[in-house]
Amino acid sequence: MIVSLTKSRGLKLSLLCLMIFLTNCQALLDKEPQNKISLEETFQDIESATVALSGAYRSLFDLSYLNGNRLLYPDVAGGNIKHATLSNARLLDVYNLAADPGNEDTETSSSSGGMNSTYSQLYSILNNLNNIITKVPAITNGTARTRTRLVAEATALRAMIHFDLVLLYAQPYTYTSDASHPGIILNLKPILVSESQRPRQTVAECYEAIIEDLNQSLVLFENSTAIWSSGSTKNYMNPSVVQALLARVYLNQGDWQQAYTYANTVITSNAFSLYTNQNYVSSWTQKNTSEAIFEVSVPSNYNTTSLGSFFDVTSAGASNNFLQMAATNDLLDLYEATDVRNKSSLYTTTTLANTVYSFCNKYNRGNENSTGIKVIRLSEMYLIRAEAAAHLNNFTQAYQDLNTIRQRADPSATALSGTNQQELLNLIYLERRKELCFEGFLMLDLARTKQNLNRQDCQGIRCSLTYPSDYFILPLPAKTVLVNPFMAQNPGY
Repeated sequence: MIVSLTKSRGLKLSLLCLMIFLTNCQALLDKEPQNKISLEETFQDIESATVALSGAYRSLFDLSYLNGNRLLYPDVAGGNIKHATLSNARLLDVYNLAADPGNEDTETSSSSGGMNSTYSQLYSILNNLNNIITKVPAITNGTARTRTRLVAEATALRAMIHFDLVLLYAQPYTYTSDASHPGIILNLKPILVSESQRPRQTVAECYEAIIEDLNQSLVLFENSTAIWSSGSTKNYMNPSVVQALLARVYLNQGDWQQAYTYANTVITSNAFSLYTNQNYVSSWTQKNTSEAIFEVSVPSNYNTTSLGSFFDVTSAGASNNFLQMAATNDLLDLYEATDVRNKSSLYTTTTLANTVYSFCNKYNRGNENSTGIKVIRLSEMYLIRAEAAAHLNNFTQAYQDLNTIRQRADPSATALSGTNQQELLNLIYLERRKELCFEGFLMLDLARTKQNLNRQDCQGIRCSLTYPSDYFILPLPAKTVLVNPFMAQNPGY
């Protein structure tokens, strides 16, 4: 009787696991383009295929991605952000360096939640992009150049999505000498049921695929015609964005010559110009500014949470349980009083429960008043070229670029110089933190440069990490690991 009961329970458990597997596989396959019509209808002509690509761009502006988690996580975990309130605090588990693989957050959650929805959102976008890349060449109307443009932009977006996945969910490239440690699952074609269970590629293989996609997109762009009649070119993938992404990828790979080359190409193109000291603060309330290389635009008629909502110091923001993401003293104390980026210039200060908090004004607040997300700026290219030049022992160029960014922010700052490589690199790392705060870099920079994490203005369960550590990266969602026997969870989770 006991044996029979045990078998019955085992059968039920097996059936349950099978149901979970099939449900998750079907959910994976059911991800449709933004306009929610069938693949056959979507790719019957160039016009509907363009709508599908527009849907992919719209998906970038999601709370789980660039309108939230992707830009918040590195600063929350890295020490630039603290919570001013714990009521529905977003990414609280990340702040405690105890990300929960089983957190059932949602892609549209405006509060609480962890980073698991980011993982599913990015793979959902990849499915859409792969359909575009695969189906568009067979479309019969439109010109060959317009079809090529659709594929070029989708290919570049696919590289960016894969790159963000490997940054978030895998240890940095130099974690092992040959980058042979686990990366992510590469999604380079529409997924079939028979292919839904796959192992993770190595980080080296992931970077190879990302670079190949970016290079392929550059070739495609050369033989294409622009397809968008509205919006700025800064809102879409184009050769300049791809070159900037290549600079960012090679920086993380430690290929200093290539990082230098691509950053230099963007800078010397003269297609972009740095903000002046006088217009630096106001530029954050404007769209498609001179320094923006790639900016995700706010969808038309947008009327829900924006990235700026998490820094909302208005009474409306407080009543909606926002007012969460305040700057830490660790960050604010880095600025001189004459620096335009200091708390008296770029921040709004308010008092909550007898505690003074400073909220960053890089992201405008309020539904239709929200500004686009500046994903790549020219100042980052200067700092990439500076870091690459330092590694190439070109100290003159490195200090020139470093001083350009420092003195733009603080014209009274004395120009720096020297020949000590590590001292120079430390200055560049510091300037990256000061210039690129709240733009999604700090924790990733600490990991790739193998620095320890030391948060002083911190009330988390864990405030420091010694490199290397399992907690410099995020766990894979538990449900993803559960249904894939080839998928191993990140150590420590």
